[in-house]
Amino acid sequence: MDRAGKNDEQLLHLVLEAYGLAGTRCQLLQSLWNHVYKVETHDGACYSLRICAPEFTQQRWMEDELAFLDFAARVGTISAPQPMPNRRGTLLTEIPTADRTRLACLFRWVEGERSSRHLTTDLLHQCGKITAHLHEIGRSFPFPAETNDFRKGYRYDQVLARSHRDWIGEHSAEIGSENEALLHRAIDFVVAEMDKVGQNPQNYGIIHSDLHFGNFLVHNGAVSVIDFDQLGRGHYSFDIAVLLTELYDDPDTQPAFWQAFKEGYRTIAPLPFDDDAELNPFLAAGGLAFLDWVYNAPNPQVREEKMKWVPGVYDSIRAQIG
Repeated sequence: MDRAGKNDEQLLHLVLEAYGLAGTRCQLLQSLWNHVYKVETHDGACYSLRICAPEFTQQRWMEDELAFLDFAARVGTISAPQPMPNRRGTLLTEIPTADRTRLACLFRWVEGERSSRHLTTDLLHQCGKITAHLHEIGRSFPFPAETNDFRKGYRYDQVLARSHRDWIGEHSAEIGSENEALLHRAIDFVVAEMDKVGQNPQNYGIIHSDLHFGNFLVHNGAVSVIDFDQLGRGHYSFDIAVLLTELYDDPDTQPAFWQAFKEGYRTIAPLPFDDDAELNPFLAAGGLAFLDWVYNAPNPQVREEKMKWVPGVYDSIRAQIG
């Protein structure tokens, strides 16, 4: 085992000890950014353990995420990861290492398979209900005004849209002049349309921001939602636009699935838009965020795996902004 592997193993052991879980069975599930493990105890209990990437040092942002999930667990209307305290009674665990402090957290395990393997109109109806419940939880949570710095580093609104100008120029040779002009027009469009929509507790709050079908799990017919590490402030329509983007992958099923999702959402709360066309700026915003992620990912594996989707994202943005 190389030195990096030994360091990861030692860090994992220290984190497990902090939760009183030393000697348990661990399976690495994800390592593109954070390291995520499934932890199984001898008596059959299961947990999800996240050890943050070394570059992630924003303790407050992680505490905010855990506070929201703890609040959601107490509301009890959705099945989602519930943060668990360590032996000191805190939800966030800090492990000093030779060069920096590493952050970690533990959640109750959420059983299920990715819903992308089980898409039906009934499942989309359930996804709609869960999304609406999630947004109702957001409305019950303190409104993220500018005077409140809760998850302020995670923005899916005009602030994020404007920030894309900073990296577009850095990648201009790879992007190409035509697409570069397109992205600047998209930014202008997104900012102007979001300004029109405004921000109020009915349309804007704390959102998941990554509601693709890999983050909806299905188990015995029930649906859960996971992976809240991109939790942030934004319009509820942004969440819905992320899911709608995935539905476009299959034009044959998209109309029925989209209708089922909206009907499920409406059983819990009114949709945050009146007409589907109102989602265009949020679809474009999601495309810009995806390109930002791919072009600027610190892990080269992200580029290798996701670059094949980039041409289609440009086409989609072009269609949305007209």
